[in-house]
Amino acid sequence: MLRIISALTVSVFLLSGCFETEVSAVHQITEGEAGAIRLNQLDLVNAVRAEAGVPPLTLSAELTAAAATHARDIAVQKRAWNFGSDRSAPQTRAERAGFNGLVTGEDVAETYMSNLEIFQVWVADPRSKQAMTDPTATHMGLGWFQEINGKLWWVMDIGASLSPLEVATAE
Repeated sequence: MLRIISALTVSVFLLSGCFETEVSAVHQITEGEAGAIRLNQLDLVNAVRAEAGVPPLTLSAELTAAAATHARDIAVQKRAWNFGSDRSAPQTRAERAGFNGLVTGEDVAETYMSNLEIFQVWVADPRSKQAMTDPTATHMGLGWFQEINGKLWWVMDIGASLSPLEVATAE
């Protein structure tokens, strides 16, 4: 009897390898979450800037577009670095996206971490933190590309706008 139970148990284990099992789902960032992620990153950077005694940054659509484009490009290159596949530099990509100013810093990462976790990595790096706290910087952009397996390619661009800031007035 013990042999029969043992044989059945082994058979069940062997057969279980023949059936497809459910794989835990990887969270894919949705378009609905994108704005909140960018604002969260901006708040984190501005908290570091406040601690350093420098004015806050404003989210830039142009720097965000440049960062998102570069994130997709480095994912294709399979290399988290500051050069585009066309050998472009951060300044060139920002100008192509319509940013009128100087890119003062660009951070890139290849990771499975959230924006909060990658922010912690960047703020711990002296060069990245220096870019975040540059007193001449006025704007920030955050982009990413996420692979199906969940891997994220993050790019954060920081720049100093040369355009005059528009101030809303009550009329």
